[in-house]
Amino acid sequence: PQDRVHLHGPSRDHDSRSPSDSISLPPSAFAAVPTLSVYRKSPRPCPNQALVDELAVLRSWRFLQHGTGAPESISYATAISAIIGAPKIDNVEQARKLHKVGPKLLIKIDEFLTTGKIAESEETRNSAKFKALDEMTSVYGVGQKTAVELYENGIRSLEQMRALDRWPIGFKYQEDMQIKMSRADCESVANFIRIQLDRVEPGAHTVLLGGYRRGKTHSSDIDLLCTYPHEEGKEKGILSRLLYRLLAKGLIPEDGVLWSSSFASHNVAPERASTRSFDSLDKAFVIFRHPANGITRKRDYFRRVDIIITAWSTFGSAVVGWTGSTQFERDLRQVAEKKGYKFEAGGLFDKQTGVRIPTLTEKDVFRALDIPWL
Repeated sequence: PQDRVHLHGPSRDHDSRSPSDSISLPPSAFAAVPTLSVYRKSPRPCPNQALVDELAVLRSWRFLQHGTGAPESISYATAISAIIGAPKIDNVEQARKLHKVGPKLLIKIDEFLTTGKIAESEETRNSAKFKALDEMTSVYGVGQKTAVELYENGIRSLEQMRALDRWPIGFKYQEDMQIKMSRADCESVANFIRIQLDRVEPGAHTVLLGGYRRGKTHSSDIDLLCTYPHEEGKEKGILSRLLYRLLAKGLIPEDGVLWSSSFASHNVAPERASTRSFDSLDKAFVIFRHPANGITRKRDYFRRVDIIITAWSTFGSAVVGWTGSTQFERDLRQVAEKKGYKFEAGGLFDKQTGVRIPTLTEKDVFRALDIPWL
């Protein structure tokens, strides 16, 4: 991706489809697909993209019903992740060899291979409950548990939610936050923030992470990592100074600091915050006013941005930790745990001694965990 500096190597998600993908491979080739996502490539789009798109609806349904951390949700997400990393699936015997692809999922895969669609996916898309929960969780601050609770109490629409007056900020910026940002939009927002950061303290290096870095063409929000190369400690206190400047310039509205590790009044993370929200890095979740340019933006737009600050010595672990995907991060922590380490975006630590392992680059993280650089 454009924002990956050369020392970090090629993107894990931008691998082109190989000629072998059009050849029907024996089941043994699928048995060889690594069980953990950190050991396999995840091309975008993948050879089985149409199948993945159908299954993704059912994965979302499980997330909405049970939460992303529930066993049934993790199991389904893990199976789909294996399908993403597999060669083209032409028959059920191939799919049977993939990690976590069980009998029920095999029936759905067989249905897709036969008909080109999955009936349950279509039924789910049209389900009133699915639509209601999906719509409710689109409001900032409303997670899966709250949405289910609201549904069980008879709430079915955003209009009914709005009447409760519990999420004023979420509804205030709801319309804009539902508009996906192009890669150019993400880069433009990042540039605005870079300019103001340079005014606060020159010399920062910033990189766009999250879905943007994984190669997504459009993003719901932005993850922007900031550090000061070769100047350990210079990043301390930068976040609060940057936030105050962005507020003063009107680039963050008065009510736009949703959560910040550096503002005492914003120390309760929202329900939908990911596990990355609880790492040791200084960070803020904000609403950013993206100014109109008269050409591609006829008016100002309000965007969701996560600003993350890291020391130069932990830049590599921060990049890995905030790039994602959720499955990749889960598998990475599992590998680290088995090898006697604890991994989070703020660093890689020896579990016995508590010593932080130097991770200046992504390769340092993978090298320490003996994970091949794909």
